[in-house]
Amino acid sequence: MKRVSLIQQLWFLVVAAVVLAAAGSLAANLYNARDYLEQQLAAQSADAANSLALLITQNQADKAMGETLINAAFDQGHFRRITWLDPEGKPKIQRINAAQFGGAPDWFRQVLPLSSTPARAMISSGWMQAGLIEVESEAGYAYASLWQGALTVSFWVLMAGIVVGLIGSLGVNTIRRQLLAVVDQAKAITQRRFVTIPEPEGPEMGRLAQAMNAMVTRVKLMFEEEAARLEEMRQQINFDKVTALANRDYFMGRLGATLGEPDVAQEMLVLIRIGGLAELNAQLGRPLTDEMLAQFGQALRNPRRFGDDSIAARLNGADFTLLALQSHVDADKISTLHDELAAQLSSFAGQPVLLAMAATDLRQGDSVRDVMSRLDAALALAEVNGGRRVEVATSNVSKQPALTAERWGGLLDQAVAERGFKLVRFAVRNAQGGMLHEEAPLRLRQGEEWLPAGQFLPMAIRTRRVAGLDLAAVAMALQQLADDPGCAGLGVNLAAESLDDDSFITQLAALIRGQRQAAGRLWMEMAEAGVMPRFERFRALCLALEDLPCKIGIEHFGRQFSLIGQLHDLGIDYLKVDGSFVQQIEQHSGNQSFLKGVCNIGHNIGLGVIAEGVKTEAEASMLFSLGFDAVTGPGVK
Repeated sequence: MKRVSLIQQLWFLVVAAVVLAAAGSLAANLYNARDYLEQQLAAQSADAANSLALLITQNQADKAMGETLINAAFDQGHFRRITWLDPEGKPKIQRINAAQFGGAPDWFRQVLPLSSTPARAMISSGWMQAGLIEVESEAGYAYASLWQGALTVSFWVLMAGIVVGLIGSLGVNTIRRQLLAVVDQAKAITQRRFVTIPEPEGPEMGRLAQAMNAMVTRVKLMFEEEAARLEEMRQQINFDKVTALANRDYFMGRLGATLGEPDVAQEMLVLIRIGGLAELNAQLGRPLTDEMLAQFGQALRNPRRFGDDSIAARLNGADFTLLALQSHVDADKISTLHDELAAQLSSFAGQPVLLAMAATDLRQGDSVRDVMSRLDAALALAEVNGGRRVEVATSNVSKQPALTAERWGGLLDQAVAERGFKLVRFAVRNAQGGMLHEEAPLRLRQGEEWLPAGQFLPMAIRTRRVAGLDLAAVAMALQQLADDPGCAGLGVNLAAESLDDDSFITQLAALIRGQRQAAGRLWMEMAEAGVMPRFERFRALCLALEDLPCKIGIEHFGRQFSLIGQLHDLGIDYLKVDGSFVQQIEQHSGNQSFLKGVCNIGHNIGLGVIAEGVKTEAEASMLFSLGFDAVTGPGVK
């Protein structure tokens, strides 16, 4: 049985009230008019009877004169019957109008019958009674008048009903808008979007909206306070107080997580050592040395220069490091950075300062030990050479031949046209060991090889083809889900740069809407670093997908933790916490407290929390005890 909505009930009440008021007004008017006309008919009959009786009496009850008077009165047409009864009650003279006067339909006469009671008057002849005059008025004229009045009253009642209905419609529509605003707010809360609405002017709806807004405001305030507390904890645990750079533990966790990802991006790692820092500290004093190091750290901590996903760290007193995409820190840019940093240090010291720098690229299959060994050897060579140039450590892994942007564009277009891609799968498991879903990064076919995304995605972004690749990956995942109903779900990594394409959101929503059943097992995620500078576009993506059954989340969460304060109105489904916090978590009590807080704040707004970069069972066990819903990484099979 279909339920009647509140708005429909209000409409029913308005219509019923208008109809009942109109019907009541019309009925009252017609019945009053009928009573009045019946009184007029009775008065007319009485007046005519008395007049005829008096005239006939004055003429000594002469039959001929009486007949003349009766005919004269009857011919006026206002009487249905005029009868002169003798003293015995027998008709002496009688005139009857058998024809029924028109002007009103028969059904109207039956609904509102007019009672025309005959009137009698006595006729005398001298002192003797000569009989009675009985007069019955013709009701046809009264019916015609009543019918015309009914039509007129009905018209004006209808006009009044329309006006009242329009006013009621405005009122109902106002209530409807106010109710829908509150309903949309409640719906947004269920979708993990805590938004406020303007308070209506009416006291009842105003109080309801005020209460809802107060609840949302309290949730936001609680959320922001907890986010601020966690951010402060994160800074204390994972960052150096003097330089505000990441500390050694956090950076090594980040490096390990990066190398453990299925697709190692084309990144460059730079190791920097300030020569004679202890002597500088003794010469300048601690306050000035701290100021020098703070400015040194600020120069390395520059996302506009080194990319949003770059990270700089202080490994120990004099050693610093920078990890960024090769497009932001190639050999020429590293050399320029070396000269700038050396000049900055020399300006504080008042003399040249030895600044040794070494760099190496990250390659698929590298371990942390491999990378740091190459860097240490190169840094030692840079120190021997007096820090005059940056030493670049070579990798043992052979590099692919460089391709021009035009050549890459052709390869990507061909792959999209010929479906030269595939999705590889990696498990995401819950605490019971069940499959939550499978991560499905994209691979590009080049000859006999399948290239990981880290090798072709930068050129796809550069040549503005990344949106097409993401749409192809989603289409492929939806098709695989439709073909394999037993698959728990597939997680597709979307590049945040796709949001720069104005048509991407519309095309993505249309693609998912076309495979709605399979989309219930589709998980899509974007990296936190890419979402931050495109936050409003990411919000638009979440709103476009809110009525679709797919899930959307943020991966590598925590690298730029300030984003957590803005999660309350996005409507996302889950977070994938960056592996930087996960490495050897069972030995790191500080990060345990931090991650437990992240789980609490995520669960409080209905988000699932997943850990990425998990390498060991000990890490997974600890993460589940902290409240994580699932884990993924090299150690999860």
